[in-house]
Amino acid sequence: MEFKVRKESQTLLEKIFNNHERRGVVRGYQMPTLLRSLNPELNYNETELKELVDDEDTNGSGLDFDAFSRISLHFLLKQVRRESNDFSHKKLVRPGDFPEAT
Repeated sequence: MEFKVRKESQTLLEKIFNNHERRGVVRGYQMPTLLRSLNPELNYNETELKELVDDEDTNGSGLDFDAFSRISLHFLLKQVRRESNDFSHKKLVRPGDFPEAT
């Protein structure tokens, strides 16, 4: 099952990359659009994105598929961690749910 999920994720990344690439690379300015293609509700920090793009695209030639994947997975995993904290249902707990301490 895990292999199937990984393969489907890899296929999705490849599809989005191939739809936007020119000469085997995508440009850094395209990354916000590509990230939104992966997940329209993805939250990312623009400064952090720029730093990651600058680290990967040192010579200004663009991001190859591997660099694109690393940056995309960085933000996707960060989003998953943020959404799956240990107390994700904290809004369901109200002070009135517990008897007052005496």
